[in-house]
Amino acid sequence: MNASLTLAVQLLASVGIGLLIGLEREWAHKEAGGRSFAIAALLGTLAWLISPAFAVAEVAVVVVMIVLVNYAALRNQQPLEITTSLALATTNILGILVGVGAFFLALSSALLITALLSWKPEMMAFIRTLTVREIRGALLLGFITAVVYPLLPVYSIDPWHLINPRGVWLTVIIVSGLSFVNYLLLRIVGTKGLRYSALLGGLVNSAAMSVLLGQEIKRDPTIAATATSNLLLADLAMIVRNGVLVVLFSWPFGWRGSLATLMVLGIMMFATIAAVFVAILRTEPKTQSVHAAMPLLSPLSFRSVLGFGFLFLTLTVVSGLGQRFFGTIGFLVVVITGALASAASSAVLVGGNIHFIGAQTAAFAMFCATVVGLVENVAIFYLLTRNRAISGRVLLFLLPITLLGTGALLLVFWR
Repeated sequence: MNASLTLAVQLLASVGIGLLIGLEREWAHKEAGGRSFAIAALLGTLAWLISPAFAVAEVAVVVVMIVLVNYAALRNQQPLEITTSLALATTNILGILVGVGAFFLALSSALLITALLSWKPEMMAFIRTLTVREIRGALLLGFITAVVYPLLPVYSIDPWHLINPRGVWLTVIIVSGLSFVNYLLLRIVGTKGLRYSALLGGLVNSAAMSVLLGQEIKRDPTIAATATSNLLLADLAMIVRNGVLVVLFSWPFGWRGSLATLMVLGIMMFATIAAVFVAILRTEPKTQSVHAAMPLLSPLSFRSVLGFGFLFLTLTVVSGLGQRFFGTIGFLVVVITGALASAASSAVLVGGNIHFIGAQTAAFAMFCATVVGLVENVAIFYLLTRNRAISGRVLLFLLPITLLGTGALLLVFWR
């Protein structure tokens, strides 16, 4: 590309970036609009093309002008345009980036700035709904990721090479992050009703959703007709979550190792989807009143993070010792019994050890752990509601799901 064409591209890019951000400001009825932002970006590009020192001086002049404009507005008792001022100063710097030749950084930054400016109503509405617990959860996720994780040793600290602090903590970060992201998704769309809450809440914690569904039925018995499908939706979410965690944590050792597990859990997943449709068609009335979504607490707190970390560490040590002294049987016993406390922990444990135990054993372990979780959810619901009809109906639906999973497991061992 010759010099003249390069200059033309830089000038057009800087003007385009300025217009992109400036037009959004005009749509927001701000004083500074497309022309002001285009000129600011172009000024930055021209200043850099003259010399880097001139660009630094030019940025200082732009900042001083912005400060003086806001000071004059303040003296005239007019509102300060802090956001627009920051956007204008940033646009000027983006023009300098174009002059440097960093087109990707300048354009991507311009798109992000425009998105942040245009999403103000949605962001304000979302922020107003945040609770202190949720804000603390986000801060906690950042703390365990950016502060705690780098401080942990990268090597095993025991003579049997069972405990790798950084590896254990990375598992805590990944599972906590997935739970928190799904919780935020539930907060956004969960107001549409119990069905969304059951499906998304099951991804966070299916046992907790069984408790919440039971409490909701005790509070409002009229929703009992939807309880079967909602419980099955929570079970479906648990099966999907278990499969995703196995794939995620077995990925470093090769994706083929998780195929057997995906085959078993996939068939169980499709069977559960069919059961949900049957439950909706046969057990729910044609017309239903709309119910509010159930409250679900943020899954992130110091107690929950440390509790999951301690549980996973315990399962890691016990399963490692069990495998060392009792072979695969010892590992399977720990994984299956551990599913009573946390099916997610068992899934992570299987995924992380799939290269040791083999694909078939991993599929068997996850089938058993998943069945334990399914039965546990029904038991929790029954103990809370004492509703034999709904609990028995769910167990009947779980029977073909389990049988199909058993058939898939036999195919895995037959191959």
